Amino acid sequence: MSHLMLRSAAALVLAATPLIAAVPAQAAPQQQFPCQADIQKTDSNLTSTVTLTVTCDVDKTVGARIAIGETVLVDLQQTVRANVEERLTLTIPRVPRVCATLQVDEQTSTVCTP
Repeated sequence: MSHLMLRSAAALVLAATPLIAAVPAQAAPQQQFPCQADIQKTDSNLTSTVTLTVTCDVDKTVGARIAIGETVLVDLQQTVRANVEERLTLTIPRVPRVCATLQVDEQTSTVCTP
């Protein structure tokens, strides 16, 4: 499956929902990522539908990169309002695994489908 085919087959749908929580400037390095994130994948015979959900306690700008291995499907930044769930849904040719890397306030976190 080519990179071009995956990129052109991706259908993107955004829906409002909460995303991230504030991190104090003097937070310890072990502090958890400031938002809650989850990624789910549902397969049909030919396609996979991938949904990334992010929730935060305060307004944050969140960067999200969804990829299959080294192939980036989506790379975006969005301001997420406090206590509003943000949901991003992609429909792509069927794949075994998808990961999303999120960045908030110079912290990163990666979530993957099983």
